[in-house]
Amino acid sequence: MNLHESKELLPLIQNSIKGKRRAHNALYKAAYPYAMSIALRYAASAEDSAEIVNEAFYKVFSYLKNYDPSQSFAAWLRKIVVNTAIDHFNARTKRQEVLGGFDDDRYLEPEVDDIIEKIDAQELLFHIQNLPPTYRMVFSLYAVDGYSHKDIANQLGISEGTSKSNYHKAKTKLKLQLFKEGLAPKKQAQ
Repeated sequence: MNLHESKELLPLIQNSIKGKRRAHNALYKAAYPYAMSIALRYAASAEDSAEIVNEAFYKVFSYLKNYDPSQSFAAWLRKIVVNTAIDHFNARTKRQEVLGGFDDDRYLEPEVDDIIEKIDAQELLFHIQNLPPTYRMVFSLYAVDGYSHKDIANQLGISEGTSKSNYHKAKTKLKLQLFKEGLAPKKQAQ
């Protein structure tokens, strides 16, 4: 079943709204892998991802009657999962997170875009999950989901400059991780 093709899902959505359990379960099973793939970028572990997805599906089924079939169900679901991940992050950190330091980052170039494009998605996901929570959240929102630094700042209750700084630090930490794995070249700072 294609989540991007809302016409295929419309009968399931309508029957779910009517309270039909089979339709509800079928929609959940069809959408769960997609929702989990999004949540994994924001969470530190599979358990946290599952928690985010479960909270997101609670919201999906609570607001399903408000879904507009003229838009993509996948896009609607993605927005709910991302917003749930942000809520999850804010609840966990209570905006009091202490960020870890850098070791050996003076040897690294800040750009990792070329390296990121060359590695396997599962491997990249693993490295993103190893970032400190704030870096992981900002990196995923900006680099993957296309949020602006202004939007990220508003969502996370930080300044726009902090968002930009955290994004830069996340990229540098990713490069350090990739260097340690032998996937990124080491370059001496000037």
